[in-house]
Amino acid sequence: MSAFEWLSGIKRTLQVNILVAFTTLLITTVLIIVTYTYQQNTAAVLTLADDLIDQINNNVLERTTNYLAPAAQMAQTSAQIPDISGQSLVNNEELQEYGEEVIRQYPQLSGFFIGNKNGDFVFTKRDTDGSVDIQVIDRSLEIPERTWTYRNITGSIESVETTTDFTYDPRQRPWYSGAAESGNQYWTDIYIFFTDQKPGITAAYPIKDDQEELIGVIGIDVALDELSNFLKTQKIGENGVAFIINENEELVAFPDTELATADGESFRPVQISELEIDWVTAAYDQFVADPQERFEFELDGQLYIASFIEFPAGLDTFWQIGVVVPRDDFVGPIKRTNQITLMISMAILALAILSVLLISRSISRPIVKLTVETEKIKSFNLASNEEINSPINEVHALSESISSMRTSLRAFKKYVPAELVRQLVNSGEEAQLGGSKKEMTILFTDIIGFTTITENMVPEALMLQLSSYLGDMATVVMKNEGTVDKYMGDGIMAFWGAPLEQKNHALRACHAALGMRHALSKFNQNWEVSFPTRIGIHTGETLVGNMGSTERMNYTVVGDSVNLTSRLEGANNFYGTDILVSQETYDQAKSEFYFRPLDIVTVKGRSTPVSLYELVGLHGQVEQKRLDMIKQFIIGFNAYIAQDWADGQAIFEQIRQEYPDDRPTEIYLKRCIHLQKFPPEGNWEPVTHLSAYIAK
Repeated sequence: MSAFEWLSGIKRTLQVNILVAFTTLLITTVLIIVTYTYQQNTAAVLTLADDLIDQINNNVLERTTNYLAPAAQMAQTSAQIPDISGQSLVNNEELQEYGEEVIRQYPQLSGFFIGNKNGDFVFTKRDTDGSVDIQVIDRSLEIPERTWTYRNITGSIESVETTTDFTYDPRQRPWYSGAAESGNQYWTDIYIFFTDQKPGITAAYPIKDDQEELIGVIGIDVALDELSNFLKTQKIGENGVAFIINENEELVAFPDTELATADGESFRPVQISELEIDWVTAAYDQFVADPQERFEFELDGQLYIASFIEFPAGLDTFWQIGVVVPRDDFVGPIKRTNQITLMISMAILALAILSVLLISRSISRPIVKLTVETEKIKSFNLASNEEINSPINEVHALSESISSMRTSLRAFKKYVPAELVRQLVNSGEEAQLGGSKKEMTILFTDIIGFTTITENMVPEALMLQLSSYLGDMATVVMKNEGTVDKYMGDGIMAFWGAPLEQKNHALRACHAALGMRHALSKFNQNWEVSFPTRIGIHTGETLVGNMGSTERMNYTVVGDSVNLTSRLEGANNFYGTDILVSQETYDQAKSEFYFRPLDIVTVKGRSTPVSLYELVGLHGQVEQKRLDMIKQFIIGFNAYIAQDWADGQAIFEQIRQEYPDDRPTEIYLKRCIHLQKFPPEGNWEPVTHLSAYIAK
């Protein structure tokens, strides 16, 4: 079964249906609009984010290429200066001026230098204040010298320092050996400049003579701090960063970060793993584990966008541009807007639900009341007179129809047993001719000597008292969940066990009989004329159903059980009792009631003997004296059955002394005396032919 079918099968009130329908529609609409808007806006913003990252990458590539290109170009161009191979490096002022002009022309170039194969060296360096330092190493002297000449920003010499205490040899530096070995342009790895402890790289180019022999190497230093300053200007969201990293996982450029770190007595470049920005480090680690140009990752519940691209060919070293930015830097405002939109939508939804609740209540409340009224009518509870008003014409018309139906059924109820109709409705049986056999309990009542009573009463008073009597008796039956089948003059026929199945129907009938006895006691106290009543009860298979014609039928019981119950009611007159039950009723009710066995009889129309019992009372409600008498009676009765008539006579005589008016005791005392005087011949059976006794 699908979820829709399951939900469709659940019964709900009209108000709930209306509320659920409108609420579902509203919630679905809100969620679809909000979700669609969020997804579309997010997709658009992320597309813009991709474009922004691409733009940042292009900017960094272009800026870095433009930043480094002059060094490579000037190194290569300078190596082609005519006759440079024949000029002295030591006392060549034109060469020094040339180097000074080069570094002044390009601010990113911090040094211009030439080293030859003899170890001579000329180095022109620009300071941060615009002044220039020129270092010359002359190894043609017997004792090599190093001379520092300091020129101010105007070009005037401020001081000159000469020393022979130095170890620097250009031929041992990476820029020299790299260019010499490659024979072409060469870029060093990033390193920390000795003079100012700043990270940088060197572009070097070999100088060769006409025979392509190496004479020396030209080198140009490029400081990288300006690249970091440039990256700082590249805004990528609120918190995103762009950086450059080399193949040794060293930071070439990074905004707002010192890129040189102490390593003993020297300095070295900072590695990316040493950053205190964990999400940048995590992005690089994931890129190393699974190289992708663009990807997203999660750290501590936060999503990030990362990009890593390689520099194009041109550098002899491997550099990459990294961009990492929190995803919320792009979609955060959309999320906040979406949350605000959702909150506003929820507020509107709450107001809408409240409105729908009020409207649905105004629609459903009258219908609910009408449903309650129809349920009352279904149960034949017709006492209500509530008027139900509704602004809806159809509901108002339905209310008037139900009111008219209730009025009509009140009249109908006076002619048919309401409880029977209620049970027939509850049973779901269709009103059609026919019946079925069920185990049921049937009860008959009759007023003793009613004909004689009527002769001495005024008809109007008789009808009034009889109606009150029948009403009291019928009420007791209905309180015990029985059905009054019919009123037979001064008698009542009732049954239990149909049309609905009833457990313990024999117990219910016995309770009803005792209830009638109690009600009758009160009734006879309130009227001048008493209505002594006999009751018979039998339990057994009974044919029950709709009898009559297709135009008019009666739900009733027929058959042997009905006849037997009627005979039991009449047998009370012979035994002087008021409630007699059959063996079948006794078997099902003895757990809650006290009974006195009376006889084994045959009745008119039935050849099979029937055991008779007198219903004495409910357990716990019978006097002990009465119970002792019943015990004695049972002993005497058993003696009678066992043909021990002498013992039976003695027991019954003893009972008669205390209960002289007990008719069953008198009957059995006479029987025991008679059977002793006139012993029966042949096989004697303790069966009384009740019709013969009554006739006598």
